[in-house]
Amino acid sequence: MKAIKTHLKTVAQILSVLILFQGCTIYKSANVTLEEAYKSETVIRVKTNENKTHKYDRVRFENDYYYGLLYKTGEDVKIRLDENKIKKIQVKDKTFSTFLPIGILVVISGVIIWAIGNSSLGIGY
Repeated sequence: MKAIKTHLKTVAQILSVLILFQGCTIYKSANVTLEEAYKSETVIRVKTNENKTHKYDRVRFENDYYYGLLYKTGEDVKIRLDENKIKKIQVKDKTFSTFLPIGILVVISGVIIWAIGNSSLGIGY
């Protein structure tokens, strides 16, 4: 019974870590233009000349200006992006952001299965 509790605690900790990784967004290291960010139709991270970081859900182009869109407030909020004040723009790496948590799950599951298989649980003795 004690061994089962130990393994359940380990599984709970692993699931907690996976939930944490699901919330992570991984960005491509390459700097892109506002036009490329607009065409990517994905989450972007903008670093300003003052080294402040802003995250936007999308970039929209209207009336000769680029706007960063935020959807988290229940309605679209448009924030005008000034190219002269932007130091770096990075787009979300969709593939890596999707497969990293899955890869971590596979590795951790393999370690757990290996540990359980190599531990003596005292079953049948």
